[in-house]
Amino acid sequence: MMGDVARILVRGTNWVGDALLMTPALAAVRRTFPRAHLSLLVRPWVADLFRGNPAVDDLLLYESAGVHRGNRGRLRLARELRRQRFDLAVLFPNAFDAALLVWLARIPERIGFATQGRGLLLTRAVSLSPELRKRHQAEYYLGLVRALGWAEVPAEPLLVVSPEEQDRADALLREAGCDWEAPIVALNPGAAYGTAKRWPAERYAALADRLVAEGCRPLLVGAPSDTQATAAVRAASAHPEALADLTGRTDLKALAGILRRCGAFVTNDTGGMHVAAAVGTPLVAIFGPTDPTTTAPVSRRATLLRQPVFCSPCLLRECPIDHRCMRGVSVEEVHRAVGSLLRSSARSRGVPVNRPAVILDRDGTINEEVGYIGSPEQLHLIPGAAAALRRLQAAGFCLVIVTNQAGVARGYFDETALQRVNAHLLALLAAEGVEVSRLYYCPHHPTEGDLPYRRVCQCRKPGDGMIRRAAEEHGLDLARSFVIGDHMSDVLLGRGVGARTVLLLTGHGREEAENVAGTPGAVPDCIAADLEEAAAWVLAEAACDPTGGVLPTDPAGTRGSP
Repeated sequence: MMGDVARILVRGTNWVGDALLMTPALAAVRRTFPRAHLSLLVRPWVADLFRGNPAVDDLLLYESAGVHRGNRGRLRLARELRRQRFDLAVLFPNAFDAALLVWLARIPERIGFATQGRGLLLTRAVSLSPELRKRHQAEYYLGLVRALGWAEVPAEPLLVVSPEEQDRADALLREAGCDWEAPIVALNPGAAYGTAKRWPAERYAALADRLVAEGCRPLLVGAPSDTQATAAVRAASAHPEALADLTGRTDLKALAGILRRCGAFVTNDTGGMHVAAAVGTPLVAIFGPTDPTTTAPVSRRATLLRQPVFCSPCLLRECPIDHRCMRGVSVEEVHRAVGSLLRSSARSRGVPVNRPAVILDRDGTINEEVGYIGSPEQLHLIPGAAAALRRLQAAGFCLVIVTNQAGVARGYFDETALQRVNAHLLALLAAEGVEVSRLYYCPHHPTEGDLPYRRVCQCRKPGDGMIRRAAEEHGLDLARSFVIGDHMSDVLLGRGVGARTVLLLTGHGREEAENVAGTPGAVPDCIAADLEEAAAWVLAEAACDPTGGVLPTDPAGTRGSP
């Protein structure tokens, strides 16, 4: 089956949190079938979460409240799918309807968990163990592809915000009176499906008042259905005029763009919590009746607060007693957690925020590709590379290097040797007048191919762990940044974080370029002969003065920055 799959249909999950927690499993399907055309079938209200996702070639909408309503609508959708001649269907929802639909569409291979009596409709019904049912939802969806022996990926959600979507979010922030002079702390007091998941409005108000007194800018966010919850916060606040409010004015991508600008986010267990985690926003998540074991945000910058009472998690929509699980979380606890997140942010350390960057691969991009480099004597700059970096630096770009260095895990050299090589590279560049803000490396074993899996790390490219850390530490605006390298993994990395991408023909670039057309999701914005040509394209694309004009870094400024 593996070699014959040309067209894949993935049935996506139906709710915001589930949809984002499904994205690692979606990436695993893409990595297993890199040349197949992958269509994702989802409900309209979560479709925006997948726009720009490099794993997806096209989105199909299941409009169950419209043209696909009822049995007649389901048959209509099945006929539409049948005309596309899919070879394989992968079902992440457990519903019987999902299996019935692809069976009616006559898709020859149909894979999903054996739930709700749908096993006879699937060609590969994967048993669902009690242990997997208890795992985090991201691991739960990955459990399906792992049971098939497909590619392994980190359980880290992905949400891409394009430069245009970020511009729209920035415009909303300006309209709300957020001017970036003060750290923005977003507050999300609402939650769907009843009041049990909501931290009390008067406590959100008390928190907002403390933040105002400390020079922060509280920002209320939420869906239109959360208007009553945010109104209660404003009514209980001593400084309602200081609370910016965008409740009901954001779609999912606008919310993502807004949260990317925030120093911290305080939220109940909602879909917005997972949006914040997916775009790297530091957050405080308050849990009560729900179980963080299965639904906690997947983020290295998330603080979970809960009061362990005997009746939690109850999973009830309304508390039948005194709401002790949520009332047990104090304003002091939340305020302390927010303060800790803000102190570790780039803004609080005096680092300029929203800076455009050029993120570069190391070997084959800056220095010559000679295989694994374990000593400084093996490292030589590519002619013209330093001059190209000087041009980018003079134009105001922050320069960052991110590199996979599996030679450590393979035992070719240790981390001390690698650090000597990296220090030598930075010294060579410094001698040429190039200042690299930081070099990040992943020393872990590869997580694809025929090699044994030693670990699935979150930093190895195309994973975004290194670039997210760089953005956090240096105040980078990834939507206005560029990723340059000689591998498909660099292109996928850039696309995954919403940056523009350049594939170089130096190093391994020529052989990688031969696979571009056949690798969906890995088409770069530019293919350049070398770093000099790439720098010229970046400068032209950024509409900046190539002789050294500094780019604006304030997102409220002109659209001249990348």
